[in-house]
Amino acid sequence: MLEAIENLALANYLRRDIFAYPIVNALHILSLGMLVTSALLMDARVLGAGRQVPLGAAIAVLRPVAIGALGVAVITGALLFSVRPSEYVGNPVFLTKLGLIGLALANAGFFVLGRRHFSPASAMTRISAAASILFWILALFAGRAIAFFGGS
Repeated sequence: MLEAIENLALANYLRRDIFAYPIVNALHILSLGMLVTSALLMDARVLGAGRQVPLGAAIAVLRPVAIGALGVAVITGALLFSVRPSEYVGNPVFLTKLGLIGLALANAGFFVLGRRHFSPASAMTRISAAASILFWILALFAGRAIAFFGGS
């Protein structure tokens, strides 16, 4: 399976073309920046920052940005993965990054579903926001550390 991914025409193109991989990598970094910034701003608002902006209004503006950025990050991440899938699958830091992103997304799902049951000031909502901040920041560190532990 991994060999099939590595032999895809698009993966070969990304390895050969002088501009393709750096462009995809830059788009991945930009989309992650948008995603994490949006998530951190929503979390900070839940934790009490920026009280002059209603929580619902902040989420209404930031959630679509986060969702769009997540889509771009997933697509560009898959393209980057296709260049060296065997190397990434064997990299514990890469797997940690994926796990942290999974935790952050599951936590976001909990927040969305739990909003009906918990007030913005509830302990569970605040714990969820704090956990989100932790997961996203650790995922960024793990993503950067991949280059130092067998990937690039």
